[in-house]
Amino acid sequence: MKEIIQKIGIGAIVGALVYAAVPGLAQRIVLNPIKPVVGQVNYLSDEQQGILAVRSVKPAVVDILGVSPGESISLDATATSSDYSSDVEGTGFIIDSSGIIVSNNHVVQNPDLNYSVILSDGTTYPAKVMGMDKFDDVALLKIDAQNMPVIKFGDSSALETGQSVFAIGNSLGRYQNTVTRGVVSGLGRTIDSADLSGALPRMQQLIQTDAAINPGNSGGPLIDLSGEVVGMNTMIDQQGEGLGFAIPSNTIKDVVQQLETFGKASRPYLGVSFMTLNNFFTAGKAWGVTQGAYLVDVVTGGPADAAGLKQGDIVTAINHHPLTETNELDVAVSGYQAGNQILMTYNRAGQSFDAVVLLSAYK
Repeated sequence: MKEIIQKIGIGAIVGALVYAAVPGLAQRIVLNPIKPVVGQVNYLSDEQQGILAVRSVKPAVVDILGVSPGESISLDATATSSDYSSDVEGTGFIIDSSGIIVSNNHVVQNPDLNYSVILSDGTTYPAKVMGMDKFDDVALLKIDAQNMPVIKFGDSSALETGQSVFAIGNSLGRYQNTVTRGVVSGLGRTIDSADLSGALPRMQQLIQTDAAINPGNSGGPLIDLSGEVVGMNTMIDQQGEGLGFAIPSNTIKDVVQQLETFGKASRPYLGVSFMTLNNFFTAGKAWGVTQGAYLVDVVTGGPADAAGLKQGDIVTAINHHPLTETNELDVAVSGYQAGNQILMTYNRAGQSFDAVVLLSAYK
């Protein structure tokens, strides 16, 4: 399988993960700053600040519906998505006043459906999908509208575990603009694909939260107390309670910029499958190698193969930065672009070597 990089599957958690669906962004996307408590933060309780944050964001949160050709959507101003049936239901949020909307790729991935957007006041617009990126599960849509309320992106790299966040979305396809509150439970989470054929790619650097995320919430914003989007809700783990995951806002901004500019998101391609060394997988321990990426497979003709790497090699560093359980091979490579050269340090049968690898673009 030709993925950018694929980690060979581990664990029971993978089968229980389900999507929650039935460096720089163009400056114009960061419009209309909406910090609702500027100058008053010292006089508002945490609850009051949260209420104002949610109130400021809700007008820019939309429902996204997909229906089969031939079906139509006709709503009055008081109707919601529960007043009719659809083939897919999700959430999105407006990032530009000209009607540009961000949602999850898996919400709008069916090319056979016609998609519509319902604003918070019930107004309905047909929506055109402008671009999709399945690797980060981000999609960009456009409606024919002007002067739309917008959401401002926050900096997801500044998040701290324990920080209060709110998830907003069309829960279960019936409860529009449902708000749930929780905390950032973890950062930098990696979710392995349940389908090693590549139908569901491995997702990296996700935000974990215990704010309740339900079917229909996919594509909805995860906001902080200032009303800024720090993530986009994307999936839940049904094996536990309070295990929701969101795509970081900084990832979304980067993907949106690429989708707006090129109509697609470019991904560096290395051409390997690997397993990360840890306490349970200790390949190479006899060689004194305890951290790195064991190459399960090297794609013939791929960048790694062209540089001389082989199955069984253990990559220990990229550009002299060691690989660890938190800085895994695909995470390290994702920081580069197609056409970049990287120095890969690897161990083969106890000897250390360096190889210069020219990354290509995933096709």
